[in-house]
Amino acid sequence: MPAPIPRRLLLPTDGSIHAERAAEYLARYAGAFGASETIVLHVQTPDSVPTGAAHGSEDSFDLHDVAMKVTHRVRDILTAAGLPYRLESALGDPAEVIAYTAETERVADVLMGSRGMGQWQGLVLGSVAYKVIHRVAVPVTIVRTPIQGTPPEINPSNIDRVLLAVDGSPHASRAADYICKLHELGMPIEVELLNVPLPIPSEYVRRFITDEMIENYHREEGVPALRDSRAALDSAGVQFDAHVVAGHAAEKIVQLARQHRCTRIVMGTRGLGAIAGLVLGSVAYKVIHLSPIPVTLVK
Repeated sequence: MPAPIPRRLLLPTDGSIHAERAAEYLARYAGAFGASETIVLHVQTPDSVPTGAAHGSEDSFDLHDVAMKVTHRVRDILTAAGLPYRLESALGDPAEVIAYTAETERVADVLMGSRGMGQWQGLVLGSVAYKVIHRVAVPVTIVRTPIQGTPPEINPSNIDRVLLAVDGSPHASRAADYICKLHELGMPIEVELLNVPLPIPSEYVRRFITDEMIENYHREEGVPALRDSRAALDSAGVQFDAHVVAGHAAEKIVQLARQHRCTRIVMGTRGLGAIAGLVLGSVAYKVIHLSPIPVTLVK
């Protein structure tokens, strides 16, 4: 009988504070990912190689040595947490190398910072992270660095408390399946299941209907969107609480995650109504922008 394939996690790093935050999150909640091995990947872009180095001149540098220096903080974090890892280095386009490594190494998840070195100040999602989300088939967890380095308020235990946001779309169903798979592997996960129907916008209309009628309307809109995900979680034996909260989706997702002290948000890359061909829907992008906790995107 062939040996089982290790559940690998890919952690790209470029020496930025965002990459360190991703490593810190993994160190605390490693059990939630169930990775038996983490691949720490550093990609050097060709334009950063000193002139002549690529042709073997005297001033050529050792790519692995560069990777050792750049990744030392991330590796120290993983070592302190007792997490096994191996270092890989490559020369090329970062997004392409990350995607290629994810495929060839058959990783289960990619965990990375929202942006890296050299990104324009104010950008929430760097071009490399966006391209990785576009190109890889496995879930991608994006970790932001909180404003002014203030850590988000999170669950004090090492249990991964997940806010699973769904809308009835195929992407949302696959996000629920992702949670079920982790649960089946014995990962310590608690789930808050959420659907956010659009609110009744007109104050004029509200003058003619009661709060109870509005609440019933939102429930009628939200409950069907939860149905498939509820069935999947129930079938897998995952414990969860379900919520239907009307409002603007991204804001409500982040708000409820904060209220329940969730450690990350899991959702599909795009949902119902997204323009065909878009990889990252507007709600997912806004959640990444607003959320102080990591966001896992599932295609």
